[in-house]
Amino acid sequence: MIQLPNNRLILNGHRILCLKDLYDYLTKKFKNEIKSEKDFVLLSEYKDLKIAIWHAWSFLEKEDKKYHDKIIKELSKYCEIKQTWIH
Repeated sequence: MIQLPNNRLILNGHRILCLKDLYDYLTKKFKNEIKSEKDFVLLSEYKDLKIAIWHAWSFLEKEDKKYHDKIIKELSKYCEIKQTWIH
């Protein structure tokens, strides 16, 4: 299991505009292939994991709005999510 500083991960919404970007980023960060929301179960290995999404207004903006909400809901099953909406 890869160590994260203070068990925190920051996602920059400006750089994660579609689901493929998200899966690629998480695959690189966790060194495990993430191909779908089902693979988010990997996050449960990290006790008290916190994910911050900076610029949440642009996070997954190339996808339908429902994907933003769906992904946040799925991630929330495994970790705490905080989003910044300032732009």
